[in-house]
Amino acid sequence: MATVLGKFTNLTKIKSTKTTIKLVESDANTIKEIQTLLKKNSLYTGEVDGIIGDLTQKAFAKFKESVWLDSPEFLGASAAAALLEIAEDHQVSEQNDRSEPIPESSKGSNTGRSMKLPNGTIVYENQLIVTGIPFTWGEFTKGCTRVPESNAIANNIIKAAKGFGKIRDKYGTAIQINSGYRPPAVNREQNGARNSQHIQGLAIDLSPLDGNLQRLFQVCRVSDCTGLGRGMHRGFVHCDWRPGDRVVFDYP
Repeated sequence: MATVLGKFTNLTKIKSTKTTIKLVESDANTIKEIQTLLKKNSLYTGEVDGIIGDLTQKAFAKFKESVWLDSPEFLGASAAAALLEIAEDHQVSEQNDRSEPIPESSKGSNTGRSMKLPNGTIVYENQLIVTGIPFTWGEFTKGCTRVPESNAIANNIIKAAKGFGKIRDKYGTAIQINSGYRPPAVNREQNGARNSQHIQGLAIDLSPLDGNLQRLFQVCRVSDCTGLGRGMHRGFVHCDWRPGDRVVFDYP
């Protein structure tokens, strides 16, 4: 996140202080940050000049509409957070290396590879993270090869599993987990975003076995996830349960 903070300090401040200002009253440096990010997202085609012209206002309005934010004349914390997600440069990584899905009927036994959580609890590859939710420790931790580094991360995994359970109930049919927990070193190897919620155990990338990605996205949209990544063109939907208000972002 240091790179984002260093290059987009004004938007970072608006996000952290929950400030709301009129776009036309923003200073030139803030507008330059907005133009830079909208240009990166191919919504703005003009010069990065800090001038609030028609092109900038239209691009900003289109961006806010794309992430379901209203009031295109205002720049607030939610819009700043959504813009900063563009700077994170989310990449497709493990979604291209999917394993064979585990049948839901075979989930729930204390079998397979085991690992010890930071609190001393032993869990197994085929063991459900939360009773009644078809999501195993092995699915979240790549076959129990990625041991959570702290109790906080283990608790986050449980939180995300509960969020997944609501999505799975609403969707109604089986959903494959393409990517879950990634320790920092693994995230770097996968070219994941620097501030990826996968590092915290709060993120999952999902693919429905029936292939209806648009329907899965709509189910995730009305869920309680606070990070929503549009990767349908790449074969997955990203959900995470980060602190704060919801942000929506795209993958290249």
